[in-house]
Amino acid sequence: MSDLDEVINALVLDRDLVLRFFGAFSRFEYSLKRSGFLVAGSNDQAQANWDSYANSLHGKFQVVQDSEFKSAVELLLNRPPKKQVVSNGHLDWRGTPRGNGERDENYILRLVKIVRNNLFHGGKYPDPPGPVEDIGRDLQLIKASIVVLICCLQLSDNVRAVFEDTA
Repeated sequence: MSDLDEVINALVLDRDLVLRFFGAFSRFEYSLKRSGFLVAGSNDQAQANWDSYANSLHGKFQVVQDSEFKSAVELLLNRPPKKQVVSNGHLDWRGTPRGNGERDENYILRLVKIVRNNLFHGGKYPDPPGPVEDIGRDLQLIKASIVVLICCLQLSDNVRAVFEDTA
């Protein structure tokens, strides 16, 4: 597979949905950094401080009345994405259980980042260690992640202002 079109076609997911997720996630992460949810990574690399952001939302997910958001959260909680790992020198998948004391907001946003990592770091191509078992589930996870990110904008005026500022 040397042709880029073949590589893209091997990604068996809905291209428009993948592009929407890419746009939503990348703009959201940029907005976090620009609105002060920023931390220095290795070599002073600018990184979004997702934990600090999730902590700023403490208790807000429970009061959201939007049925689409509630369904998205329910899907992520009940059928969380797996995380691609190395096991005995080979690619494998591992569950993503909730950490002890991990709040809803922190866990849900961690799951959204895992969906992003699986997609953008090559975890959703058929081989190896494929094939992708349930493409429909992957699409649901991507859709749910978009819904969560967009709803989070309604819970954070500063982040939303940066997200919507396209000037």
